Amino acid sequence: MLSSPSAGSVCIVDDDAQVRRFLVEVFSSIGLAAEEYASGDEFVRHWRPVPPACVLLDVRMPRLTGPEVHDWLRSRHPGVPVIFLSGFADVATAVRAMRLGAFDFFEKPFNIQQIIERTHEALRHCSAHAAHAADASAWQDTLTPREREVLHCIVAGKRNKAIAAELGISERTVETHRASIMHKSSTHSVAELVALTLSAGATEIV
Repeated sequence: MLSSPSAGSVCIVDDDAQVRRFLVEVFSSIGLAAEEYASGDEFVRHWRPVPPACVLLDVRMPRLTGPEVHDWLRSRHPGVPVIFLSGFADVATAVRAMRLGAFDFFEKPFNIQQIIERTHEALRHCSAHAAHAADASAWQDTLTPREREVLHCIVAGKRNKAIAAELGISERTVETHRASIMHKSSTHSVAELVALTLSAGATEIV
């Protein structure tokens, strides 16, 4: 199951042991690190992403279903692409998942060559997302410690008066820091600044 980590890692989440073993063997044979989980619960508890990463996710599983695992991934690891594996009766569910950001879905029995190709594309997508996130957050390295505190408060939705009281500075000083932050981030409104900060996954600034 070991391969070159730099090539990418694939995680198979499926309650069918035969499907898991087959996919692990296939991906390992082409140089991708592959790991498997027999349930959504096990995956959520133990999986730790190593970018670039991709998750192949069965739609219908006991307890925690594929769509529920997908919701968890979207909230915790939005840059990790998900490819759904669905039975015939689950196609409508998989299509709805596509509308919520799933990378693709395949109906069982699937064409393994097509899955390999789409998995490679998903890993490239993950790499591009990680690079974009790094670029989007690079400006934060230029912030002073006080500006980071002010940014944290802005992202939390606090107004200048509340920020000033919390940090023990004047509202005018808060305005000066906010202007500097927006200049460094090349944003033109608080809404744009907050969106940029959250897109970079940097909700915990201090």
